[in-house]
Amino acid sequence: MMKRAPITLCLLGLLALLAPPMAHANVLVTDLSKDQISIRGDFAGETLLLFGAIDPAPHGVVDGVVVILRGPGENITLRKKQKTLGIWVNQAAYPMGPLPGFLAVVSSAPLVDLVPDEERRLLNIGADKLQANMLRGTPTDEEQRAALAAFIRLKQKDRLFAENAQAVEIIDDRLFRAEINLPAGMPVGRYVTEFFAFKNGRVVGYRTGELPVDIVGAGHILGEVAHNQPLLYGLSGVALAVFMGWGVAAIFRRR
Repeated sequence: MMKRAPITLCLLGLLALLAPPMAHANVLVTDLSKDQISIRGDFAGETLLLFGAIDPAPHGVVDGVVVILRGPGENITLRKKQKTLGIWVNQAAYPMGPLPGFLAVVSSAPLVDLVPDEERRLLNIGADKLQANMLRGTPTDEEQRAALAAFIRLKQKDRLFAENAQAVEIIDDRLFRAEINLPAGMPVGRYVTEFFAFKNGRVVGYRTGELPVDIVGAGHILGEVAHNQPLLYGLSGVALAVFMGWGVAAIFRRR
């Protein structure tokens, strides 16, 4: 960390110097340490650096900065288990979506100190403000809240949802940096980055971008297909076995 700090500060200073005039009083200019994440077979996770500069001229010193990394959307089905005759069995199913497969929210101060609760809901900031459509059935509001809370708990357990109110460091009221941990089990696809600057509970700066996360290496690709598309993987295996059997039979016939 200490060795990387001077380089980070230089990059932040360069961003501040090269920042274009702020259209519509947008006080932020931002960037990432990587423009793509490549997942190989030995991928054990890594840390993504997000940084930028703040222009205090339009509104004065901002109250804080929030940075979000949101993974690709997915539809999921949660099943409620109930104990019957001493055996846990699946009962009601709750198909929901789309919901992010990964969500990291980091800020320079607690969210409650930066933005009103209703504004946070409108901006979709934080796992507790996630909203999802029920894809089938008509569950009650209480059932929907319980299903969504269960989804969030499962993601947090797998380290795919995380929040940290002290992960954004603001330097001299002009520069900021944050680190987000990317776990080994992160889903692939296009991630969205969002940067917010708040002043008196309202947004005075906003930037967004994309971060591709791709699989590299045949072994890992096969593993991903086996996990996400088992039918295709099984049919491919059968086809390969038939082809290999035909090839061996053809060789022996020639002899």
